[in-house]
Amino acid sequence: MKKRFLGLVALTALGSFTIGAQSSQAQSTTFVCGVSQGKPATIAQTPRGNVPVIVWVSEHFSRAGFDPQTRCEDVSGRFQSFYNQGALNFITAGIVNGQQVVCATGAAGGACNNSNVLFTLKPRESAARVIQRLHQVRSGASGPLFESTRRSSSINVNDFLNNAPVDGSASAGSPQPSAAPAVSQPTSQPSGGSAW
Repeated sequence: MKKRFLGLVALTALGSFTIGAQSSQAQSTTFVCGVSQGKPATIAQTPRGNVPVIVWVSEHFSRAGFDPQTRCEDVSGRFQSFYNQGALNFITAGIVNGQQVVCATGAAGGACNNSNVLFTLKPRESAARVIQRLHQVRSGASGPLFESTRRSSSINVNDFLNNAPVDGSASAGSPQPSAAPAVSQPTSQPSGGSAW
């Protein structure tokens, strides 16, 4: 009887250790507003390294007080909040209040609503196209998602974080203003995120 009790205690302790290890591993990603390609970027800091998710370049919302840096900080905070709540399992697209949005859902095929919006897209920008672009980023077929990017599906966030390219030059700091304007813009986006 005593051996059976000790075996049960050992099994319970081992199970608790395993659950604790999974929980700490699941919480090992942090979303921050940092810098990628010299621009504000939502970056996932993962055990593999920094994964740029979105590079914020559009000035479309600046008149409303949401320049790229402000959007980066706001949306990165939303990513982290949903992640902490366990509600950032999938990213999907939809329409909320008549506007195209990208949102966080707990399950594939989940619907967008007022409480799970990650960010709003510019008018005439296709949210479904943004999701398609995230699929390409995850597979390494393209660079980070750029906000100015144009069928709806969901992105598995863990799959994205485990497979999207790591950018060794992406950092958690704020972009530094350049002394001189850039002479030219690259025609293709480097790997490691998307731009908005």
